[in-house]
Formats: sequence, C-alpha cells, structure tokens
Amino acid sequence: MLPNHVPLTVAESFGTLENLYPGRVDLGLGRAPGTDMRTALALRRGQGGHDTFRQDIHQLERYFGGQNGEPIRAAVARDTRVPLWILGSSTDGALVAASLGLPYVFASHFAPA
Repeated sequence: MLPNHVPLTVAESFGTLENLYPGRVDLGLGRAPGTDMRTALALRRGQGGHDTFRQDIHQLERYFGGQNGEPIRAAVARDTRVPLWILGSSTDGALVAASLGLPYVFASHFAPA
C-alpha cells in the first residue's frame, strides 16, 4: 500500500532491515490504498488525490541505489539495492510492472476471474 507511505520512510525502514539481514529482504509495492479515499488522502498529505505510484517507485529505486546528486538521501538505504516487486489484482499493476521491468505478483484471491 505504497500510497499510504512516503517513499523516504519506506526506504529508511527497508534499508534498515536490509542492513540488519542482508539478502533476506525484498519489498512488495501495491497501489491500493487499503481504505476509503478520505482516509487515504489524510495519510498522504499534499498529494491531492493524484496517483504518484510510478514516481514513488522511481524515488525508491534512487534511495536504494547510489543516491548520487539527490538533494534528500536515505543514508541507511544507500546501495542496499532492495529488490522491488509490484503487487496487484488487475492488469493495471501488471502493466506498471512490465513498463518498469519489475517482477509482478498477482493477487488472484482478490480477482479470481
């Protein structure tokens, strides 16, 4: 539920886990808010309801990479290269994963048809 969390916080949390347990952490990213839109907007102040899923993924990739030239850095995440997976229950998520070259995990229990 990436829309509920800012990428910097996610990078710091998973970068910490990767430093504690090298090679044992991966990160599944879903776009569903997991709640009603009013609550979702309250969780992500300033987003105005815009879908920033792709931009957030790119930001995470930068935080988990070398972070060269980035004005804001997640020091604990730097160079951890935490593997990212896209989670979804529709072809929309699959298209995002394909366009970004990331693996996709399909939640067939949500959409068995």
